[in-house]
Amino acid sequence: MESCIKPLGIKKQHDPCNSLYSLWISFSKEQLLDKLLIFIRAVVEPALGMHIGYVIGWLIGLYAGHSYVEHFEPVNLDDLSQLSSHLSYWGSMPYIFARHGALIGVAVGVIAIAIINNKLLNQRVTSLYKEGSTDPNYIAHLLGESVGQIERKMNRLFKQGRICQTTTLEEN
Repeated sequence: MESCIKPLGIKKQHDPCNSLYSLWISFSKEQLLDKLLIFIRAVVEPALGMHIGYVIGWLIGLYAGHSYVEHFEPVNLDDLSQLSSHLSYWGSMPYIFARHGALIGVAVGVIAIAIINNKLLNQRVTSLYKEGSTDPNYIAHLLGESVGQIERKMNRLFKQGRICQTTTLEEN
């Protein structure tokens, strides 16, 4: 009788070089901390701008709503059956203003954070360039930005005249 048993393959031993654990260990603690800080910065800055914009927009909207209620009278109060609904709507008018002000404040807060980050990046690139660091790869590595973004930023700064391109020509 022939045996119907097929030969079993030998299970390959676990190769630690291909495991996720070895990938985790291959990152240094500094790289991991840098990636974590970049992630936190990308999340916290816009969130902070949104919250500050929300609070300021709410307060301005509330103030504007109270001012509106004080200075303007409700119209179409001829029918007494609708008087209570008009007065309740009129009483909630400051909060309607506040809600819309908060929404506008959130948008303004995010835009303000983007503008501030752009100005700070301009200042950092300008100061590094004036210190003698003219290589976009080096500046991108120092600032944690992409090389393409630093090159675009440097080209804009050249066009604006904030940094001088003759320095790079003299060094080369």
